[in-house]
Amino acid sequence: MRPTRGAAWAAAALLAAGCAGAPAEAPGAAAAGAAAEPRLIEGTLESGGEVRDYRLHLPPGEGPPVVIALHGKGSSAADMDEFNGLTGAALESGLAVAYPQGLHEGWGDHRVPTELRPDPGADVAFLTALAGELAAEYGIDPDRVYLAGQSNGANMALRAAVEEPGVFAGVAAVAGQLPLDPEPMRPAEATPLLMVYGTEDPLRPYEGLPEVPPGGGSGEFAEPPITTIGTRETAESFADANGAAEEETEALPDTDPEDGTTVERTSWHDGGGPPPVVLYTVDGGGHTWPGAADRFADIVGVTSRDIDAGALIAEFFAGRG
Repeated sequence: MRPTRGAAWAAAALLAAGCAGAPAEAPGAAAAGAAAEPRLIEGTLESGGEVRDYRLHLPPGEGPPVVIALHGKGSSAADMDEFNGLTGAALESGLAVAYPQGLHEGWGDHRVPTELRPDPGADVAFLTALAGELAAEYGIDPDRVYLAGQSNGANMALRAAVEEPGVFAGVAAVAGQLPLDPEPMRPAEATPLLMVYGTEDPLRPYEGLPEVPPGGGSGEFAEPPITTIGTRETAESFADANGAAEEETEALPDTDPEDGTTVERTSWHDGGGPPPVVLYTVDGGGHTWPGAADRFADIVGVTSRDIDAGALIAEFFAGRG
């Protein structure tokens, strides 16, 4: 029997694995004479009365762009770093990538207070402060700070990008959508967007989550999932904000026929340069990160191997320069 969506939310949460503190190199990350190698830096930042942790992979060279990547609920910065393939793809493209740790193993994608997060603006403030910290301390290009995320982290990335378009130059969302309550969120300024979403997502349907499912807030560090608008509606709202009226859809090669998925890419063009909004619809895909290891398939659904979300995100942001 297929589990209810509320029970699946609870299980997934259990299974998914302003002052700067002194940043520290990870052991062995910066040996003498290794200046041309990427560095792994463990840092802290005080924001909203909390000491927040992050890890930063910094490529050689001056003024690199950065992708701030947000893990899903019940997961961690370290898990996302090791699991999704974004780090290697980003560094190969000349991008730094930072993984901040969410409080209570998640992010405040809600725009109203919750028991765990009485200040609904705390995480937007933290991410904004982190963008400034990375530019000031590590020479990150302040005009090319991007956000990415998965699940709860994707919802958070979308929210922060809409609320702070002067800070974040683009956003990538895997299994995330724009918030619905207390009113539908829409971007007001042109912000590039890449989305990846599975049509068979058992936790947050492709068409959106207009109501919180029963039992969706159970478990340690749990809070009810936010309601969201649909995937295409999210992409189209960014296309409108970018003035990208020309829509083009293309079926991608089914490179792994045995994974049970196929992929369509829909691009919205604004008349020049790379398309500012791209949606990868994974037909048969679940609440997963395509190209990553297949974990908890009975809870989150199928992981596509036809595309690599980490590589797509790195390519999308690298092409914005």
